[in-house]
Amino acid sequence: MSLPELKPEGILRVEEEIVPSPPVSVLAIICTVVGLLSPLAFFHPVLWIFPAATVVLAFFAVRQIYQHDPPAVGKGGVQLALLLAAFGGLGGPTYTFTVRGILLRESRPIADQFMALLQQGQPHKAYQLTRDPNVRLPIDPRAWSGGVFDEDAADRFLWDAVAKDSTTREEFEGFVNRFGVRLLLELKDQARVRYYSSPVLQRRFGNYQVHHLYAVTYEKDGRRRTIFLAVQMERRNLRNVRAADWVITDVFAPVNPDRYPG
Repeated sequence: MSLPELKPEGILRVEEEIVPSPPVSVLAIICTVVGLLSPLAFFHPVLWIFPAATVVLAFFAVRQIYQHDPPAVGKGGVQLALLLAAFGGLGGPTYTFTVRGILLRESRPIADQFMALLQQGQPHKAYQLTRDPNVRLPIDPRAWSGGVFDEDAADRFLWDAVAKDSTTREEFEGFVNRFGVRLLLELKDQARVRYYSSPVLQRRFGNYQVHHLYAVTYEKDGRRRTIFLAVQMERRNLRNVRAADWVITDVFAPVNPDRYPG
């Protein structure tokens, strides 16, 4: 028995279709990398640019992905980048403005008290606010008299503390000879002191710093003059206590409020 002859046209030919791999979106890669940097927005306002740049890159990356058929690889990275951008873009500014409000609310009353003490002619008390919170002496009269208000006893104690120690005395003399300090001590209540702004709020060496500017207006030679004075402050941790206090680290005068601190 012979087999039927197979003709070429009777053979079913199956050709395997080769599907090309989808390309990788370069913009999606860049967007993912920038998105991974978005949480850095918590550390400084300049770094807010990362979340903003991520959103822009994501727009163009998605367009590039869907220009191909099948779509290019990278959609998952873009989605991750947008999540991180939302986290950094919303959380960074919220954290920054919250911390700024807390620091200004803490430091401003001490700076105001410092200026008031100089105008009242009490440099021995104002000087204590320039000393480290861990070693400064209390300026509240009640601290020296068992809770009883005794201004004279507190003044004597603070003046004696300055006079008895040579190092402290030298520091105190340098303090009262600063131009801004000496000006307020001389003018006293003849000067009008107004809070102006807080142009500097930064973190250096693990401590927060704030600079408060004050406008000091006074009469001289029949003319009204105004100078600006900067009070530099630093937040320092207290020993053996989970708390912090502020110290005045420097006083600058006169300063240009439009260009400060440049």
